Amino acid sequence: MTQLTKWLALPAFLALAACGETARHDADVDYYTCPMHPSVREKKAGNCPICGMPLVAVKKHAADSAVTTTAADAHHHAADRESAAFQIPPERQQAIGARTGVARKEKSRRQLRAPGIVVIDEATLRDVNIKSADGYIEKLLATTTGQAVRRGEPLALILSEGWIEAQQEYMTAFRNWKRTRQFMANENPVLLQQEFERLRARMRVWDLSGEQLKKLEDLALTLRDTSLTLRAGQGRGLSGLFELQAPMDGIVVAKPAVEGMKFERGQQLFRLARLSPIWVEAEFPEDQAPFVTVGEEFQLSFPSLAALTVTAKVAFIYPQFNAETRRLKVRFILANHDLRIRPGMYANVSADIPLGEKLIVPFSAVIPTGNRFVVFLDRGDGKLEPRFVELGEKLGENYEVLGGLADGDRIIVSATFLIDSESRIQGALKSWGEKN
Repeated sequence: MTQLTKWLALPAFLALAACGETARHDADVDYYTCPMHPSVREKKAGNCPICGMPLVAVKKHAADSAVTTTAADAHHHAADRESAAFQIPPERQQAIGARTGVARKEKSRRQLRAPGIVVIDEATLRDVNIKSADGYIEKLLATTTGQAVRRGEPLALILSEGWIEAQQEYMTAFRNWKRTRQFMANENPVLLQQEFERLRARMRVWDLSGEQLKKLEDLALTLRDTSLTLRAGQGRGLSGLFELQAPMDGIVVAKPAVEGMKFERGQQLFRLARLSPIWVEAEFPEDQAPFVTVGEEFQLSFPSLAALTVTAKVAFIYPQFNAETRRLKVRFILANHDLRIRPGMYANVSADIPLGEKLIVPFSAVIPTGNRFVVFLDRGDGKLEPRFVELGEKLGENYEVLGGLADGDRIIVSATFLIDSESRIQGALKSWGEKN
């Protein structure tokens, strides 16, 4: 063969060699598929007809492994399923946006957040009524709910026959007590004082203030005969109308009383409440409830009072969950001296509870697989290993890891679902679809 003939034959020889190499290479490939669309199976390399991503070669040994595995070695490989490694070249990982991170131990805190609403302190509620007799409301002085009243301020004028009789009896008894004390100056003063207190106790059923009692006592000393005074007329000092006074500072939260109405003894005429102190009731989701304890400090803010944030401790935890919302109600008590916080306001309740040092991984690193969870360990040089892990609480953007990983393990923290697709294609976890 001449030199020219050799040079002419060389390209053909190289072409045949290349074809032979390609044939041997293609012979190892079972089909090409898309990581995002495993249903795509092509005989030749190219792009996915659905999303346009480059197709990935699936080797025959990987595709055949699920078929050729015998019952005898299936048991042998069952324990190794969680450590079945697979290969994704670093440049491929970069192309699909995979990033790595480290499972690490750090001091963790549990974020607790709950909506709240301001309500009246039930301990400050007070019903106002007439305990001793029936009667009529002659004039209503506290006319509207929400009205602020001061202690001793008249709420209504009451007409009651029992009131006339009560005044007369007390004044007569008081005058008799005064005379007895004068004639029995040498007697035990303690016994005399006890007798006087019993007299006053008979009038307390009318909820009289000290000032009202003092007026009756002064009147009893100025009149010679209270019975004659009543018969002669009430204009000489004895009143036929009973002044129903507010027993405390507060607001009127209920007012069944209407001018001119008849009432029975003990019937509620007004209900008063204080705005200091005041309650904030918050409802925590069921997964946060175990971290809420009496005495734990929380920050409370109010959307309608942007500049106000207060710190308060949990005062009470209600004994049961709301059956519909699955939330647990918690109570805070605020001093509210300036009365800026009003019933009906919304509140935001929050706290970060320290949980100590825990092993955590980012939420994005975890893939649920039925009732189990998997992460991908990065073994370097493109080698990845799926690892089933046991998870604890969600801690912000992280999961607490109870088992399956160690401190410092490098894992995939992004594009995990694309990595999942690649691993399924390569048969790394053939039984992910099984119930574990």
